[in-house]
Amino acid sequence: MRGAAGAPDPSRMWTRPGFLIRRLHQIHYGLFFEECGHETITPLQFGMLTVLTEHPEGVDIGALAVQMGIDRSNTADIARRLARRGYVKQEPAKTDRRKVVSRITKEGRTFLKRMEPPMQKSQDRLLRPLSSEQRLALIEALRILVRTYNDKGRARMQL
Repeated sequence: MRGAAGAPDPSRMWTRPGFLIRRLHQIHYGLFFEECGHETITPLQFGMLTVLTEHPEGVDIGALAVQMGIDRSNTADIARRLARRGYVKQEPAKTDRRKVVSRITKEGRTFLKRMEPPMQKSQDRLLRPLSSEQRLALIEALRILVRTYNDKGRARMQL
């Protein structure tokens, strides 16, 4: 197989989608931190704040975990970190005191709004080498794979 500029690919690994997806995930994090890292936020934290904007009344950790496709303990840890920064408020659920409800704060909304441009820049940089058609095809292919194999991940995601 040939890679960019006709150079031979360095390894058979370059024919393996799992390897390429993992490597692309690492590259995504690198680009995200180049654009947003000065604020010490991670892509998962940014994603949680985004999901919380869709639930102004708040959402319990279990439901939040399913919406993000990560396990409950990681979800709770991310929410606690964001709460320490004042971006999320956590309180017991009114209907079940054993559950913790997370809600984005005004500070969290302001932060998210300020960070949207650098986050979007990282996404644009990631896809820059692709044509518009290739970008749409990639996103659609990824959606198909996620929908098809959603039940195979360590944590299910609500689709």
